[in-house]
Amino acid sequence: MRRNKLLIRLFFFIFYSAWTFVFSFIPVYLKDKGFSVGMIGILSAISSLVGAIFQVLIGYLSDKIGKRKPFIILGLSILGFIYLFLFPKIENYYHFLILYPIIGICINAVLTSSNILVLDLSLSERFGKDYASTRIWGSLGFLILMLIIAIYPILTKPNIIFPLLSGIYILGIITISGIREPKVKVSIQRLSLKDINKLLLRPEVRSFLIFYLFYYTALVGASSNVNLLIKYLGGTDRYISFAYSASALSEIPFMILWGILSDKIGRKPILLLSSLALPLRLFLYSLAKNSYHVILIQLMHSVTFAVIGTIPIVYMNDLVSPEERGTAQGILSMTTALSSTLGPFIAGVSADILGLPGMYLFLSFISLVSTIIAFLSLKESLIST
Repeated sequence: MRRNKLLIRLFFFIFYSAWTFVFSFIPVYLKDKGFSVGMIGILSAISSLVGAIFQVLIGYLSDKIGKRKPFIILGLSILGFIYLFLFPKIENYYHFLILYPIIGICINAVLTSSNILVLDLSLSERFGKDYASTRIWGSLGFLILMLIIAIYPILTKPNIIFPLLSGIYILGIITISGIREPKVKVSIQRLSLKDINKLLLRPEVRSFLIFYLFYYTALVGASSNVNLLIKYLGGTDRYISFAYSASALSEIPFMILWGILSDKIGRKPILLLSSLALPLRLFLYSLAKNSYHVILIQLMHSVTFAVIGTIPIVYMNDLVSPEERGTAQGILSMTTALSSTLGPFIAGVSADILGLPGMYLFLSFISLVSTIIAFLSLKESLIST
């Protein structure tokens, strides 16, 4: 049992360290190849959309065969092959349009199966505590590799980044192979249209999901282009590393803080604070004149992503009965997937039309919609006892 816990935490550390390259530096590589921000945004949107669609199928199949590891290993193997042998050789944008849906399917296969595996391994204990204590190792992996890149920015060069990325995936395969899957599995609840419709008819659920959709769309669109903004302002890969390290450093302690505080004062005040902070953060990006400004603005991750990455899960749980929580979390995941598709697409298209500063200004207006909805429609979900 202890061996499994150690290995799954190590796996999260390894996998999310690879995400450092995929999220932060691969878009820069594509921009250097001459693709516009809009073209890169379309690639990200397609990857998210196709990955989200296949996420349901992967969950179903893993239940059907009673195994999680094969999907993780297969996904990592294909990703390693793509980044080592295909990605560096492709020049044509249309070839990337074919490749990115495959990448999205593989990433979602790994994420979905590894998340379920964490729950499988903690069947006899507290799910929330075990998942949180495992997931934080992913954030640490992302942060530590970011700091290493800040010291050694040469790691982002094309002749290094792709072999290194594939090597990380191989380490992930070796690590996950050492885990012994338990015989008893968590069963994945598949959503029915009847159950979804029943929850969406409730005004408080519907208002929150609309708020969340606007908020997360703006946040994802903004965050996925911080690297390109730094390049636009004349910064180097080292400054990109510092920027994402700043957001990760501020995110980790504040996630814990907001969770504790929401149990004391309620969920709504924290969501309202965050809804005010996001438009301000995005507006400040539009005013940034150099990389140092961007790095400082990244610290606002503590009152934006640190809130929206934790509080919505418990907020949705508060709004529904225990029997409806599986369906409610499924709807929330679907909304996240939709936002992750819309965000990069809207950001990319608006950047091509308005420029990067104009894109951030446009996204700040989108986030203002979420602010208005939050103040007019959100109710307090925490019931005092």
